[in-house]
Amino acid sequence: MARIDLAVTAMPRTGVNLAAALTPANADGHAFPHSSKRQIRVKNTANAARTVTLVIPGELEGQPLPDVPYMIPANTGDVLIPPPGDVYRQSDGTVWINYDDPAGVSVAVYELP
Repeated sequence: MARIDLAVTAMPRTGVNLAAALTPANADGHAFPHSSKRQIRVKNTANAARTVTLVIPGELEGQPLPDVPYMIPANTGDVLIPPPGDVYRQSDGTVWINYDDPAGVSVAVYELP
């Protein structure tokens, strides 16, 4: 498998129905086009906590920049990750999301108005 592109859902001023379907996590991760107006929703229905990591490319003074992990609680974890800044933009213009274990994890990307 390979990293899969995620669709971006525009968030109208009337709001988004959070009961809408989310995309199951991909073992090889996801990507979506970078924008400072996009935020990531991650839901975990597994019986164990999961870690979702936003990958930061590049280096600072020859040292790799650390990726940023987010812990998603077990069973009913439903976390909104704030819009990723420019530091998360990969060379192809996307943001990469990795999962420590995709079982029970689903994700969506929303674009703020």
